[in-house]
Amino acid sequence: MISIRRARPDDLDFLLELVNHEDVQPFLAGRAGRDRAGIEAEIERSQREPTAYGRFVIELDGARAGVLGFEEENRRSRIAHLERLAVHPDFRGQRVSDQAARLLQRHLVLDLGYHRLQLEIYGFNDRAQRHAERVGFLREGVRRQAYWRHGGWVDSALFALVRDDLDVPASIGLLHDYVMVHNECVRTGDWQPLAEWFTEDAQLAFEGVPVGPFDGREAIAAAYDAQPPDDEVVIFGTEESSDGVVARYGWLREPGKQAGRIIVTQRDGKIEKLTVTFEAE
Repeated sequence: MISIRRARPDDLDFLLELVNHEDVQPFLAGRAGRDRAGIEAEIERSQREPTAYGRFVIELDGARAGVLGFEEENRRSRIAHLERLAVHPDFRGQRVSDQAARLLQRHLVLDLGYHRLQLEIYGFNDRAQRHAERVGFLREGVRRQAYWRHGGWVDSALFALVRDDLDVPASIGLLHDYVMVHNECVRTGDWQPLAEWFTEDAQLAFEGVPVGPFDGREAIAAAYDAQPPDDEVVIFGTEESSDGVVARYGWLREPGKQAGRIIVTQRDGKIEKLTVTFEAE
């Protein structure tokens, strides 16, 4: 069975050996960290900023088999740049990279709410380009003579997929789009666009704080105008339940800390009830 998990400090020796392997190193980006300090810093950042950066270990039946990662390219437009995919030569030929890539795609889109995933591959890396196409990425173009590698200028091929390319439940897509609009309202200070995401008879409820509930679209809009949140929301994971979509959330100022849950029920593509819970410190 193929699985992925966030890299831990005890993975350091495996990752150090993998990215410096003679059959792996030539195909990795020239700026990728390859020394102990650099890889250790990547692991630490992945733990500290789980919604904006990730280093994941690929496992096959519990054995470490490879690595892959991502970094937030554009927070406002929810774009993630995928990088650092490498499978140990001992595990090649088993489609390990294909299954791992699909798992990462779903984590980034369904759990973290990214809308677009993109990656860049050296023009000479035909194997990686075939892999990208197998797992659903579309080739969007070429950067001519973009990088100096192995004693000469080389092209890079650009690939991407968007949420519509994956089978994402509409209710999960609604939650992530709502959070995107919420965060834009935080940045602009204009909360009127948020009201359009609710049904006329919607309810906004809070658990863990003495606020609300607020009944009706107009009351919800007035509540946000009167007491607007002062930070952007980050989502750590989502799941569908009998109550609707449940998301674990936190705040951008503390991107590694869960603050509570957001529970959304929808009707006709809009939010019928939004419940926000606050966990005790």
